[in-house]
Amino acid sequence: MANAESPDPSKDLVPVNNADEEVDPLAPAPEPKLPVRKDASLKEFLAKMDDYAPIIPDAVTNYYLTKAGLPPPPQTDPRLARLLALATQKFIADIAADAYQYSRIRSSNSSNANNPMGNLGAAAGFPVPGQPSAAPGSKEQPGRGGPLGIQRPGYGGGGQGGSQNRTVLTMEDLGMAVGEYGVNVKRGEFYR
Repeated sequence: MANAESPDPSKDLVPVNNADEEVDPLAPAPEPKLPVRKDASLKEFLAKMDDYAPIIPDAVTNYYLTKAGLPPPPQTDPRLARLLALATQKFIADIAADAYQYSRIRSSNSSNANNPMGNLGAAAGFPVPGQPSAAPGSKEQPGRGGPLGIQRPGYGGGGQGGSQNRTVLTMEDLGMAVGEYGVNVKRGEFYR
């Protein structure tokens, strides 16, 4: 469709949109103007490592690399040490996240209602932490007279009242988390 009043009718041509035309599914998709790369090359990644300092110091990483048999730091590329420190940092972070999840599962499963042994001390006449234990007129010192083996709040144990909204990393949770990575953590028989 050329405009008759235009000095150059070839510039006035407008392509006609045919809705009836089908797109060829086998035709290659047009490439984007900026190439999108999901992974960087090793050289680019190591170049970025120069600006990043992992949580594990270089001196600690170099010590263990030397202990493992690599040459001392002047001969070993410092980017290698940082790369291994970053991998170690991620490994420790994954273990900590898994142990936290195990702790949440354990704490949600262990409540006094679900624990048949939870109030055994109260049935035997021993005071239960978090509940009034003595008569109103008695002069009992706090922290004394309670049964042994029951954790009390404020005395290094979990107990009731002192540890709400506080997550504690236990060897049980840590052992289950590192067990996913093939590490076997067991206490010796003499600790049981």
